[in-house]
Amino acid sequence: MISLKAGLSWLIGLVLLAMLLINLTIQLMHAGPRVRAEAGSNLRLAREFVLTTIASIPSNANPAPALRQLYANLGRLRHVDITILERGEAPPAQWSQPERLLADNPPAWFVRLVDVPPPRVVIVPIRAHERDYGSVAIVSNPLDELEEIWSDMTWLASISLVVTLAIIVLVLLLVRYSLAPFEALQACLADLEARKSGIRIAPQGATEFRDISNALNSLAATLDRVRQENRDLVNELIEIQDSERKDIARDLHDEAGPCLFSIRAAAASLQEAVAQSPAEPERLRQISTIMDRAGEALQSLFRGLLGRLRPTGLSELGLEAALKNLFASWSLGHPEVDLRLSCPHDLSSLDETTALTAYRVVQESVTNVFRHANASWARVSAEFGCDMIGETGESETEDAPTLIIVVEDNGVGIAEEHRSGMGLLGMRERVQGLGGRMKVERGVAGGTRVIVSLPIRDEDEADRE
Repeated sequence: MISLKAGLSWLIGLVLLAMLLINLTIQLMHAGPRVRAEAGSNLRLAREFVLTTIASIPSNANPAPALRQLYANLGRLRHVDITILERGEAPPAQWSQPERLLADNPPAWFVRLVDVPPPRVVIVPIRAHERDYGSVAIVSNPLDELEEIWSDMTWLASISLVVTLAIIVLVLLLVRYSLAPFEALQACLADLEARKSGIRIAPQGATEFRDISNALNSLAATLDRVRQENRDLVNELIEIQDSERKDIARDLHDEAGPCLFSIRAAAASLQEAVAQSPAEPERLRQISTIMDRAGEALQSLFRGLLGRLRPTGLSELGLEAALKNLFASWSLGHPEVDLRLSCPHDLSSLDETTALTAYRVVQESVTNVFRHANASWARVSAEFGCDMIGETGESETEDAPTLIIVVEDNGVGIAEEHRSGMGLLGMRERVQGLGGRMKVERGVAGGTRVIVSLPIRDEDEADRE
């Protein structure tokens, strides 16, 4: 691949060279007819002039001075050679040979290329007072016209060559100056590829380069923001993971530990009671009751831990049943908020990954309602349909079926210039990980509205993942 500067130089040079060749070819095509017409015209003019001069010689005068003046006048004509032959003298044979015209300027190859016609010899007898004074030989000589054509073409080629070189030099300088911002753009792209932060480039050069620089600066700012959000999200996830581990460790220590101690103590008491003879049924009944209560407490503890780690009944009963169980527990904990769930379609056909993402989206959205919205009611709908986010102008509407989740409330709503917290960032990461879209906006009548579109994947795609 050649560079842009070399390409432009070659292009301009070839165009100018082609124009030069076209001009030279046109002149060369017209050179032959031009030489023939000029030679014939001058030959006829010289003959007429000779005849007129001879006819004007007085009958009582000596023709010698008039003939000398005639020869002197005819010698000034172009494209013809004039000579006076003595009476009975024949013109030399070499006058009619084409080689007579060959010379160094123009070169012989150019004369042959133009196809110059052979010289023509016209003999005009000189008669006065009924006496024969010889004759005038007029020979056509197109070499003069051919020399002019050769000179014109040589000057045209020289001037065109100089102009071509000058234009190429100017183009190289202009291209070098115009493409100077490319180096800065290339360096900026290299820094972005190296994952450097705070990369900015000063707009310079032509308008196109300024637009590219502004777009590149916007891209760099977006990448910096995304990297920072990813770092904040990773740190938040690590903190949440550590907090969950601490909570699980505390629950296991505070609740599972005493239960296990009770079971071990009851087991030891059971061994002592069995070793006694006879055994006391009432004591055995008390020991079994203690062990049963400890086992039930452990089962309840493990059920709660599993529910926190994974939604209860999501894989067995489906998304709708899991959401209903979640809403039932929320209604007990937050009776001041009227929660309503709408699932007009059968959601049992969703794959596990999509169903879990939808569950987490609803869980986080409604949790934000409890924490920040100060709302009296919240509505959640989950149904199949087309992409609603595309209809609002964020992206093009797609005909592929999607799972549409809408969570809205009548709370205080979000600010015009709000910054997404870790919860919304986590939701967005989950949704985008499945190829979906998410939008958070103010409701028409106030409050907040969260719209999520998740693509419905076929079984083969879900199995591959």
